[in-house]
Amino acid sequence: ARRRRDPSGLLRLTAPATFGRLHVAPVVADFLAAYPAMRVEMMLVDRTVDLLEEGLDLAVRIGAPADSSLAYTPVGETPRVLCAAPDYLARFGRPLAPADLASHRCVRFTGVSGFPHWEFVVAGKPLRLSPPAVLAVNQIDAALDACRRGLGCGLFLGYQAAADLKSGALERLLPAYEPSPRPVGLLYPPARLLSPRIRAFIDFAAPKLRRRLADV
Repeated sequence: ARRRRDPSGLLRLTAPATFGRLHVAPVVADFLAAYPAMRVEMMLVDRTVDLLEEGLDLAVRIGAPADSSLAYTPVGETPRVLCAAPDYLARFGRPLAPADLASHRCVRFTGVSGFPHWEFVVAGKPLRLSPPAVLAVNQIDAALDACRRGLGCGLFLGYQAAADLKSGALERLLPAYEPSPRPVGLLYPPARLLSPRIRAFIDFAAPKLRRRLADV
């Protein structure tokens, strides 16, 4: 009972780089303040990490989990949003349908967590496009900065562009054609293998991440 109440030891977790920096790291800081006997190692990488191979306790995963042998706690979802700067839209006009992107300048994020195709839903059916890119870059901050500077339209996950959309630096395009949001959740060993430190983090982090994603 004392171990469950006052967990201690090392917790090793992984999360996507940008989501981890923006949302997981603040939750981890709050967790460590609440449980001073705990220590945390975070691996923030934009690739799917095998928990067993990497010796990790828990993963924050964006997208449907592929490993059915692990437990999963959903904490929210994030949309895929097409964005452009007001300056770009003033110069080149606003696309009114996905097909219009063929005549627009586009910025492609090509990192591991990027989109090989831009997906939309038209008349209830999925549509995949590969618009020509004026810039293709494997670093998300560089892609966002290029869009902020008016270089072209870019497709991002909602949390990646949230601050720019809120400030007005970017505008959301074609919201009626967006596909279903991608789920976000915690992936970890099944209940019978859970240690008190993993359980403590799940119970602490899940509601906080739900609130953060609800605001994105």
